[in-house]
Amino acid sequence: MHDIAPWSVAILLTAAIVIAAWRSGSLAGNGAVAALLIGLVALRVQWSWGAFLLAWFVLASLLSRIGRARKAVRTAGVVAKGDRRDARQVLANGGVFALCGAGVYSALAIGFPADTTVLTTAAAAALAAAGADTWATEVGTLVGGTPWSVREARRVPVGTSGAITASGTLGALFGGVAIAGIAVAVGMLPAANVIAVAIGGFVGALADTVVGAWWQEQRTCAACGQSTECLVHRCGATTVRVRGVAGLDNDLVNGICTVVGAAVATAIALAR
Repeated sequence: MHDIAPWSVAILLTAAIVIAAWRSGSLAGNGAVAALLIGLVALRVQWSWGAFLLAWFVLASLLSRIGRARKAVRTAGVVAKGDRRDARQVLANGGVFALCGAGVYSALAIGFPADTTVLTTAAAAALAAAGADTWATEVGTLVGGTPWSVREARRVPVGTSGAITASGTLGALFGGVAIAGIAVAVGMLPAANVIAVAIGGFVGALADTVVGAWWQEQRTCAACGQSTECLVHRCGATTVRVRGVAGLDNDLVNGICTVVGAAVATAIALAR
């Protein structure tokens, strides 16, 4: 095994970054714990994995902060969570990446002779998909007009799951390509697999939209009738489920997004 951060360095460095993110408001307390675990896995695989994860997180956090007040007003009462990520959000976005990293680390630790490039490609694509979805949401909410529901074929409130804007779709495409490029730039991903990861990232974001439109739990405020993801609406009234799979919330849909992204990139890489 080579180019791996020692445990002491990995713990201190990851803790410092996570504490900074927590103090800045990017992570909730339990989100910080989840981020610490994922960061440790990344640095114990290879320095480049840690650099890629950090770059991904910094970009996502910066995007969430640009025009924060405007985006909060546009999505008020619709979106259940803000940009202070809790443990479920962190694991939904980074869980597949961490599992792939654990697989690579285990293979290298026992001297398993198989090439770990496939797992590396899947890991990069999982974060590319999560990133593409984040870019789509942030860009679409800030720049785009009224979203179009792919299920209902009509305009819906900003922040509604399963809806798209032209700017958000372009944001997803650019985000997938940019994150794939970063994975190559930091030395995590072979250049030959950059297209597979970029495509996987974009397709994963599209899958997030499709699942969000047809199967994500959708609720309505019992008092004012607004569609929302919240269990309790901002007006204080309890909401009721009107369609979708019970319990399939935005975090689980984001997790599905990363699985699809990893699977698509892996299939493309293996087919070459």
